[in-house]
Amino acid sequence: MNKPPHLFREPSPDTGVTLQSSRVVFENSRFTVSSDHLVSSHLEVKDFLVVKPHGNRSDLLSGVVIVPVREESILLLKNYRHPVAEHVWELPRGFLEEGEDPAHAALRELEEETGLICSPEMLLDLGWFYPEPGILRARVALFAAAACEPGGAIQNDEIGIDARIWHPKAAVREMLRDGSIREGSSLVALFRYCSRLKIE
Repeated sequence: MNKPPHLFREPSPDTGVTLQSSRVVFENSRFTVSSDHLVSSHLEVKDFLVVKPHGNRSDLLSGVVIVPVREESILLLKNYRHPVAEHVWELPRGFLEEGEDPAHAALRELEEETGLICSPEMLLDLGWFYPEPGILRARVALFAAAACEPGGAIQNDEIGIDARIWHPKAAVREMLRDGSIREGSSLVALFRYCSRLKIE
């Protein structure tokens, strides 16, 4: 029986591409950047850039994105993102800690970024996705947290979060349609959530 498409498969060794060498060119507290020498039957790339989040999970899982839900509303963050010099609407998200279960990471990030708490039984698994398989060696788990309630402690250790606003589900759907939400991982998570619940 074939695995459902949302389940992770180990990469096949029969890719037709050979890694000749890999050299670390930069590293910080979160990422390692390497320059890889790749060869196929008809092409050669001597400086293929690969970015890998820290961690040694064989399944490449490195982060989580959470859709916070309360009654008929979804919480969005208005976040200033330095690389694009723009405020963007997005969902709470973050890295897994070493050895951390993805569901636990989702609940932790939810509380740290929003002050919301959610029962583990109310956490809906929305699968996973590759955020940028052309450069990033990572995959991200997606969750929806239903029946969220205030009660946690926000950790103000991230630059850029300017607002945390509850939007009616219909309004979020319209923001998806009109392009107001432009951050990729949030788009995927919201699409999965709306599709699962058939929100029009």
